[in-house]
Amino acid sequence: MNDWYETVKLNYGVDYYAGRVGHFVPIPNTWSKMTDILLFWAAKGIDGFRCDMAEMVPAAFWLWATDKVKFAYPDKIFIGEVYNPAEYRNYLAAGFDYLYDKVGMYDTLRAVVRGHQSTHAITGAWQATDDIRDHMLYFLENHDEQRIASTFFAGDAVKGIPTLVVSALLQQNPLMIYAGQEYGERGMDKEGFSGNDGRTTIFDYWSIDTLVRAAQRKLTAGEKRLCNIYNKVMTIAGSEQAVTKGVSFDLMYVNGHLHRQYAFLRKAGSEVLLVVTNFDEIERTVDVTIPAHAFDYLKLKEKTAQAVDLLTDAKQKLPLCRDGAVTLALPPSGALILKFKA
Repeated sequence: MNDWYETVKLNYGVDYYAGRVGHFVPIPNTWSKMTDILLFWAAKGIDGFRCDMAEMVPAAFWLWATDKVKFAYPDKIFIGEVYNPAEYRNYLAAGFDYLYDKVGMYDTLRAVVRGHQSTHAITGAWQATDDIRDHMLYFLENHDEQRIASTFFAGDAVKGIPTLVVSALLQQNPLMIYAGQEYGERGMDKEGFSGNDGRTTIFDYWSIDTLVRAAQRKLTAGEKRLCNIYNKVMTIAGSEQAVTKGVSFDLMYVNGHLHRQYAFLRKAGSEVLLVVTNFDEIERTVDVTIPAHAFDYLKLKEKTAQAVDLLTDAKQKLPLCRDGAVTLALPPSGALILKFKA
C-alpha cells in the first residue's frame, strides 16, 4: 500500500485479489491508451522503449501493444526490466527484444568483485539463459544500482574492469554503459531525494560530477586512463569478428583452481581471442588449461601461436597443446585479450 501507489490505479485487467487472474475480454481501455502513447513517441522517431518493471504488467498486454507498434514501426526495440527468470521467455515471446540480466549476470559479477563468490559462478550465470543469450542485456551500472566506484560497491572503478571485459566480450548480446561509468563516477553525492547511497539520482535536479568535468576537459589522469580502457574494450567488442560473429568457449570447467580469474575463448574464421580476466587487486601469474574439446570444437591447431594483447599491443608466444596449459601474467584488476590465428 506504500509502494507503486501511483501506478496501481492503472487497470490492465488483472485481479490481484483473486491471485492475479486476468480479465482481457473485452480489451481493457488502459491497453488502448498505453498503446496510443507508445505509437505517439514512435512517430517522433525514437529508437525504442525501456519499459520499467515490465513484469508488473501482464505479458498479454505487451504482446498486444508491441505487435501494433512494430507493425507500424518495425525498427523500434523494446527493452524490458524483468527480474523474475521464470518469466523471461514469456516476455520475450510478448515482443521484447532485450531483457535486463540483473538477478543473473549483474548480481553474480557484483558478488565476484566484492569477493563473495568465485568466478566459476559466472559460468552458471550465462548458462541459465544460454537459450536466450542474444536477448539478455548486460550492465554493470544503472539508476537503480550503486556505482562501481561508490563505497557501497567496490570503492574504486578500476575494480570493475574485469567485469567490463567479461560483459562486453563473453557473448554477442548487448552491453549497456551508464552515463559517467566510463569515467569512474562514484555517485557519492547527498542528493535531496535519495541521499548519499552510491546511486545517481533520476528524481532530483542534479549534476553528475564526472560528466560536468568531462565537458569542461577537467578529468583526472586516472579518469582518463579508465575512459581509455572502456574505449578499447568497447572498440574490441564492436570490431573484432571473434566477438561480433564468433562462438564462445568457457574454459572454467577445466580450470578449477581459478577462483579470482575468469577465462574463455572466442573464435570466428581463423581469428581467435583468449580472454583472461583478473579480479584480484594484485598481479597474478596463472596457468590456464585449454582442453582437447576446445581444439576439436573450435578447430584449433597444436602449435606455438604468436599472440598480441589487444589492450596493450604487447606480443607473446602461446604454446597451444591439447589439455595443456599456458602461463599468463595478469595485471591487477585487469585482463589479457590475446589475439592469434587458429
